[in-house]
Amino acid sequence: MGTIRILEPNVANQIAAGEVVERPASVVKELLENALDAGASRVDVSVEGGGADRIAVADDGSGMERDDALLAFERHATSKIRSAADLQAIGSYGFRGEALPSIASVSRLTLTTSTGGAQGTRVRLRTGRVLAVEPAPHPRGTTVEVEGLFHNAPARRKFLRSAATEAAHLTAILTRIAAARPGIAFSLKSGGRDLVSWPAASDYRERVAQIAGRTDAPRLVAVERRVATMRVIGLASGPSLSRSTSSDQNLFVNGRPIRDRRLLHSIQAAYATLLPRGRYPVLYLFLEIPAEEVDVNVHPAKAEVRFLKPAAVHDLVRDALLEALGVSRPFYRLAPFRAGVAESFPAGPPRGASIGPPPAEGMAPPPAGPIADRPVAGGDRTAGAALFEAVSMAPLAQFRDTYILASAPDGLVIVDQHAAHERVLYERFMAQSRAGRIATQRLLFPATVEVAPAEHLAFMESRAALEELGFGIAPFGDDTLVVDEIPAFVPSGAMARLVRELLREILEWSRVEGIDRLRQRIIATAACHAAVTANHPLDAPRMRAIVSDLMITDMPMTCPHGRPVLLRLSLEHLEREFHRK
Repeated sequence: MGTIRILEPNVANQIAAGEVVERPASVVKELLENALDAGASRVDVSVEGGGADRIAVADDGSGMERDDALLAFERHATSKIRSAADLQAIGSYGFRGEALPSIASVSRLTLTTSTGGAQGTRVRLRTGRVLAVEPAPHPRGTTVEVEGLFHNAPARRKFLRSAATEAAHLTAILTRIAAARPGIAFSLKSGGRDLVSWPAASDYRERVAQIAGRTDAPRLVAVERRVATMRVIGLASGPSLSRSTSSDQNLFVNGRPIRDRRLLHSIQAAYATLLPRGRYPVLYLFLEIPAEEVDVNVHPAKAEVRFLKPAAVHDLVRDALLEALGVSRPFYRLAPFRAGVAESFPAGPPRGASIGPPPAEGMAPPPAGPIADRPVAGGDRTAGAALFEAVSMAPLAQFRDTYILASAPDGLVIVDQHAAHERVLYERFMAQSRAGRIATQRLLFPATVEVAPAEHLAFMESRAALEELGFGIAPFGDDTLVVDEIPAFVPSGAMARLVRELLREILEWSRVEGIDRLRQRIIATAACHAAVTANHPLDAPRMRAIVSDLMITDMPMTCPHGRPVLLRLSLEHLEREFHRK
């Protein structure tokens, strides 16, 4: 007798369940998608024990006749596709025909459905086997009840987390699906307690407002960009709103919630100089891409997709976010000082005169008089720009040789001098680089840098890109590089560490972003080393130069590494603290 045999259907279904049903949230996802594919206008979810004990999903969709209700539990039975050609342009959520039999194989499942006639159908199953098929009253639509999830697979059940944790996971699933389908009403109950109740919304903005709440929703800015046949719309947070995890980064492709490493990287690239490491934005981005340019048949749970033009999709998302965030100006935009505001700050010296030490390296000479208006990038556009006031800032003093205290008409502003100067230099150096005007400096004595084998390979693959950025580097054996030229704005003392950091960046990202990522990384590090430091005394002209240059940068609220630059104390807040109000 041979050793190869065909698995029993129930065993095959349990194996499939291992791919499709990871936890209660996976069950809710599959049942929600079935409800939406059935044309539901309302979906109600109820769970007990975080979904491990019981899950019920009820919809008012098209429902099923008796024969279809039975056939739905056969593997690869689906109403979504008819031929292989249909896989080229899938418009439904589900299509594999594995969800219901997989769920039924690891639970006690009851399906009750009706197409709206006088009588519906109820199908009862236990571990994938049909126990009963009977008539049952039911309004138009379908209700699926799943009890004792993984009761016949104790090894899987013991890996489930607490009821609260599992409920949080399925809430996140429902939230993502609801964001993609604003015209549908959703509700969720856990242990008899209402967790979610969202009526149908007019568009994604209203639905996101329901989800994000009154506090966070107003802090999201609009995102929209179209390139050829691709479009992205949505909402994203500025630097003032972030999370400690990436769980609130919600991505959708043609209405399907997905997690995609390349798109997550495009988000990281857009926020690289706005948020510190370990902080993540809140966003809801909806990509519209021709169905024939997206392959959704690459993951058992349909959580990932493959793009025909991955680099173009990456750039679309990154550039859309950069454009939206560039419009989002901070609290202050430069305006002329009013006499009453500027009086507390000494006027600049006459032209040609000199007071105090010269400006720090890379800093523009201070203006001779009050800071005048200068153009602000994106200032005429609406979206985020309309959210902020155009006011003046007058530096008053330096605190602990680290912070600049500045007066504004509506309060006090505290400026981190290092972070502010770092942002100024970063944007100045970046503009020079993009214009092809990078000045270089030859090292009097070439330096050697020891590298690991993978880093050496990264160098060989990116040598031309590094030369374009002003680095003269050559291999010297298999584990050493010789550096004889570097960009003029890179401090020579930071050169060896910077080269190694860049090679590690290349290993991870070069195939996605290439030279732009390298340029950003180099210049951010260079700006950090060239900026004035904390615990460094500044005279009045230097403080004015930092503040004036900062306020005409594109992103004055954060340094290139994402740390905050400004802290604002409103006059109203101060008056409350001193009991004047």
